[in-house]
Amino acid sequence: MSSLQNLIESAPGLSARPDSVISLLDIIEDPEVDVDKLLPIVDHDPGLTAGLLKLCNSPMYSFKRRIGSPRDALVLVGNLTFARLCFTLSLEPVLTNDLPGYDLDLDDLWKHSLTTAYGAAYLVKSIGRSDLRDRAFTAALLHDIGKLVLDHGLTEKCHENEGAITMDTERHCTGYDHAQAGAALLESWDVPDEVVAAVRWHHEPLKAGDHKRLAMAVSVANDVGNFSTRLRTGSSAVDNWVQNTFDSAAFPLEKIGHLASTISAKNQNILSLALGPGL
Repeated sequence: MSSLQNLIESAPGLSARPDSVISLLDIIEDPEVDVDKLLPIVDHDPGLTAGLLKLCNSPMYSFKRRIGSPRDALVLVGNLTFARLCFTLSLEPVLTNDLPGYDLDLDDLWKHSLTTAYGAAYLVKSIGRSDLRDRAFTAALLHDIGKLVLDHGLTEKCHENEGAITMDTERHCTGYDHAQAGAALLESWDVPDEVVAAVRWHHEPLKAGDHKRLAMAVSVANDVGNFSTRLRTGSSAVDNWVQNTFDSAAFPLEKIGHLASTISAKNQNILSLALGPGL
């Protein structure tokens, strides 16, 4: 059985710490974002610049004039929103991969990660914890990154039983589950402890200690994302599912229901949901 570090080192594109991601993550945590620190990160990443300009010139934002440079975008959306957009776009190449071990197509992980990120940010904001919004978004965007570590280690025997790969299956085939693998990867990248804990315990949030609230937001948003993308808009199943699944002590049930309905309605345009001006 390979060690977790060996699995990380052999995972395509994950062994090296992505400098743009980490630099932007540090900036997002700063309530007074310094433009002189922010713009050089984007200017030195042509792929990120191209993605940012494409997004800002899309119908999602509908700016009255064409955005021709990262500085133009920053002036229009503000420093914090700009940093959040850039951070998210910088992760797209990492999270947009085929995962044959999980039977996931090219964009499946990316779309689910965006959905969960939006949901976690929405949930902490719904209970008056806007101070956790960006951290919840970050942790949720990264919550399933461990699947990229484990995918190549999943063998054909993992698919002997019909259905999705479970965490028990992951542990049987690789020795680890995706929550463990994701936390180990993020630790190697020096990601903040709160984010690592939320990723590690997003399936068991009560074990996250001081970071339980953050882990709970990711956990609930993950469940909502998995459920609501299978629903038709306005499905009456939402209320029943929410009532039978969640404890109102974590987040108000009506907020969870609203989140599920919103994601269901937007499941064909997840990017606009997660990165739209309303976030």
